[in-house]
This record gives sequence, structure tokens and C-alpha cells, in this order.
Amino acid sequence: MGAFSGPKPAAGAGGSKQEDDPAAILPPEERKAAMSSLDPPEVKWSLGALVLATVAGIAIPAYITAENKVTKEGKDTIAVAPDAKLLGGAILLLCVFGFLALWKRKRTLVAFDLFLVGFAFTLFIGLIGFAFILLGGWLMLRAWRLNKYGTTNARAIAKETAARPRGRERREATKAGPTSTSSPAARKPPTASKRYTPKSPPRKKIPKPTE
Repeated sequence: MGAFSGPKPAAGAGGSKQEDDPAAILPPEERKAAMSSLDPPEVKWSLGALVLATVAGIAIPAYITAENKVTKEGKDTIAVAPDAKLLGGAILLLCVFGFLALWKRKRTLVAFDLFLVGFAFTLFIGLIGFAFILLGGWLMLRAWRLNKYGTTNARAIAKETAARPRGRERREATKAGPTSTSSPAARKPPTASKRYTPKSPPRKKIPKPTE
């Protein structure tokens, strides 16, 4: 477990506050680093899923190869053993790739690998395959929460969502913002438009008195 958890981030690095306190709200400048990495619970679940996929990728194809060498007997027989072995090898290769991504704590690569493993297992047992797909979706959902709210804690997200203005209130606050901050004394008088302001009449010349 320690080999896949990776080096512990230094104090002040992205994701350190989230690991110490799940309810802590990360500032926007630290959210990108937290999204790209994995916290200890995510590492634990991902490692367990990859270990399970490795064991199942060996056991299920071996069982299918031993028990079901052909799909039907007769004139046209279809051997399933080569397909099972090929699919099992692909799953094991994906597991190796997943272990490397988990060692580097790359969230996107781990989630993508779990998606592929899940789709591969749907050809054997659909329920197992969908479990891996859901786990990959869970990792991406947590990344989306970190990006939008700065935390993955449901209670902290609910409090922040309730505090934010919604729909009409947000629009009214946006419209009323500039008018409320400006005082009447600070307003500048309207300037005369050169296009619509009439020109002043020319001055009449006063004739000089004759002697």
C-alpha cells in the first residue's frame, strides 16, 4: 500500500489540506493539483480494484478454458478457449498499466484504466464489469467536485451550495451590484452629445455709429 501511495505532498502543496481535513475548502490555485492526484481513500479503493481485476483476469479465463472448450457440438463448433485467453491477457495488461498509473497517482489514467477493465469484464460477467466502471466514474465525480467546490465532502458541498445565490437572486445581485456601490455624488454628469446638441447661433455684428 505504501508503494502505491507515492510521496507525501509537502505542506502547502495541492491536496495536503484535503487529506488532512476532508471538509476543508481548497483555494482555486490548489484545486488543479488535487484533481490530478489521488487521496489515500481513492488509492485504497483503486488498489483493491486492480488486485481483484488481476485475480479475476487469471481465474475466469482459466475456468472458461477448462469447462467450455466449445460453445456447441456439431458441424460448426466454435472454440472459446482462444478468445478467453486473449481477453484475459488484455485484462492483465490493463492491470499492469493501472498499477503504474496508481503508483504515479494519476487520477485520469487510473479512471480510464478502470473503465477499460470494466468493459472487458462485461464480456465475462456484466455485474463485475459495471462495478469497475462505477469506480472509475466515482473517481471522476470526485475530481469534478474538487474543481467546482474545492472539497469532496458532501456536507461541506451542501453548505456551500445553500449559501450561494440561485437563479433569479444571482441575476438580481449582478444587476444591483454596480448601482449599489456607486454613490450619487460620485456620478458624473452626462456629457453633451456633439451629434444632437444644436449649435449656438452666430453673434450679430453691431454696426459702428456714423458720425
